[in-house]
Amino acid sequence: MTENSVQIASLCGGYDEKTVIRDLTLSIGKGSFTAIAGPNGAGKSTLLKHLIKELPAEGGKILLDGNDIASMRQREIASLISFMGQNTPRTNDFTVCEAVALGRFAEGDVDPHSPKVDRALQLTGTGHLADKIITRISGGEFQLVMLARTICQDTDIIALDEPVNNLDPRHQILLLDLLGKLASEGRTIICVLHDLNAVLRSCSKCLLMEDGRIFAYGDTKDVVTEENIRKLYSIEAKIIQDNGKSVVLFP
Repeated sequence: MTENSVQIASLCGGYDEKTVIRDLTLSIGKGSFTAIAGPNGAGKSTLLKHLIKELPAEGGKILLDGNDIASMRQREIASLISFMGQNTPRTNDFTVCEAVALGRFAEGDVDPHSPKVDRALQLTGTGHLADKIITRISGGEFQLVMLARTICQDTDIIALDEPVNNLDPRHQILLLDLLGKLASEGRTIICVLHDLNAVLRSCSKCLLMEDGRIFAYGDTKDVVTEENIRKLYSIEAKIIQDNGKSVVLFP
């Protein structure tokens, strides 16, 4: 039996008195790379925010590595799951290594020269930026630095909300390949993605969402299908095989 890193039972929740997630039940296996995809407004980002308790649940239960987050403080949750959100502002003149070290804030260890910071920088290929000010690096470089900070948090579960937005193709591939490597080492990766070809290329599992509910969930090849794309997105698509890999073609 697969050990589950994330177990969600009958989750209901949302924001601003609006229910977005509706009776969602889901188990995500340890060491999987799971994409969350679906139309705009389906509840993808909201689901991630419930996982880190940024949004409180209206009902149901969330377990991270067997721990019910309902009675946990944010610092305790931060020891179980790290989160990389969208469009993190660059408002402080931190150096890159100082910004990455903030991933250790929950542990009370923000030494910019610690081995964990060095490892995160090396994994993301950003070691050469260590002493640069974060407001003076490119958008792609900054996105990789934010991933380094997330890795530096050193949790078994990593959740990311559209991490490849605004990245050029090379940086997209670098980031997704690194996430795949982390999953192969036993980390559980949960990632909101819009690009279905990126999902097919990189993710072992896929959760398709519609109106705050599960539309389909399972192995990526069984979930990202022409029929599901047509039903969920109201668009025709063709899936072909190219050098042994599945590729989605749109009109």
